[in-house]
Amino acid sequence: MAELEPVIGLEIHVQLKTRTKLFCGNLNEFGAEPNVHVCPVCLGLPGALPVLNRQAVELGVRAALGLHCTVHQRSIFARKNYFYPDLPKGYQISQFEQPFATDGFVEVPDESEGTTRRIRIRRIHLEEDAGKSLHDRIPAATAVDLNRTGVPLIEIVTEPDVRSPREAREFLNRLKRALEYLEVSDCNMEEGSLRVDANVSVRRPGEGLGTKTEVKNMNSFSNVERALVYEIDRQCRLRERGEPVVHETLLWDAAKGEARPMRSKEESHDYRYFPDPDLPPVEIAADWLEAIRESVPEMPWTRAARFEESFALSAEHATQLTATREVADYFEAIVAAGSDPADAASWVMGEVLAAVNNARTTLADFPVRPPALAELLALVRSGRISRPIARQVFATTLESGRSPAAIVEEQGLAQVTDARTLEGWVDQAIDAAPGEAERFRGGERKLMGFFVGQVMKLSGGKADPKQISRLLQEKLQS
Repeated sequence: MAELEPVIGLEIHVQLKTRTKLFCGNLNEFGAEPNVHVCPVCLGLPGALPVLNRQAVELGVRAALGLHCTVHQRSIFARKNYFYPDLPKGYQISQFEQPFATDGFVEVPDESEGTTRRIRIRRIHLEEDAGKSLHDRIPAATAVDLNRTGVPLIEIVTEPDVRSPREAREFLNRLKRALEYLEVSDCNMEEGSLRVDANVSVRRPGEGLGTKTEVKNMNSFSNVERALVYEIDRQCRLRERGEPVVHETLLWDAAKGEARPMRSKEESHDYRYFPDPDLPPVEIAADWLEAIRESVPEMPWTRAARFEESFALSAEHATQLTATREVADYFEAIVAAGSDPADAASWVMGEVLAAVNNARTTLADFPVRPPALAELLALVRSGRISRPIARQVFATTLESGRSPAAIVEEQGLAQVTDARTLEGWVDQAIDAAPGEAERFRGGERKLMGFFVGQVMKLSGGKADPKQISRLLQEKLQS
């Protein structure tokens, strides 16, 4: 019997980073008291008419362009009809037959080939979110919070191109990174800003698509991977026993590590889509579309490749430096200010990000701006201060905001290169450790690091390490 292979398609709901909702002026804000950000429009009260949020359209178009989609200048909103307590209108405003974007892709690593493979994006459409049912607020009852009703979303629907749970996770990691670079969403899964549903089926190679199930309620990419492993294994066991796979929606239970049936799976005709009579077609003017296209930033994988080529960085370092747009921008600003790329990369990945994490801030609010760090690196490269002293100056700049050059001057931290002074420190270090000196002369060359460290302590970190090493070699071998 031929081995069964999985076929996976993903549906990703992404909350757009707008100030207000998709069709009304209520705040798009997480964490407010239940049912305070509501109005007649998002509650669906009689006579209330929706008005489209222009910023939501712009962010959706940015996302589509960044994901290589074709953006259609004309699209239509439709009503998706279903009845659930968190949907007060009895329908969701979405897009169906004419979405605003189609035919994109994301490239993911193909480990078996050592290249990349495209996961195609079938469509991206705009829609409003539903409310949220809360099952833990009132004993033996369900509460409904409608703050989220009407929040702007894009839904990204892939083709059934994903072939493994690992590949699904890699796709989602790359997609999240792209959306954050494009600044269209914060992609916070804990707050519901990015939600993933997966359509799963299995088949023998060469067969058509099998019966699929939809898995929901996966609140992290690791849970997406776990849920897919579980569901693929379940379907394979059913097929091997000759039992049918039921077309249904499953709810992933992360605590139990299993998916349980939620309801029978709907088809598109079950929702009775029809054009929304309250909303005219969305028309995106050619000049507006071009202006949005020009605002799309260089994508992270393209930027990483450029960092490797232009700055002679390793693939690992280039990937780390392009993990977020603000880190990449900060690094490039330091290089633009005249710093050596290798030095800038080392400091950004080391001292800078450590300080940012410790302060629980962002690089946008980080006190040490790129020109100041470039000034510090120039002091090190010129030999005026040592790396240990540079760390001390960095900490002072971080605390006080004063320039590195001023701190070095005020505190007398410039590196000592005077031969007589250095020789005095070297003699003190050797005299203080006669045993180690004898062992060094006996062949324990690794003790050189010990003696260099002792001299640096005596000098308060201001001795020139190169001259110290030379002097130690001369005196210990005499």
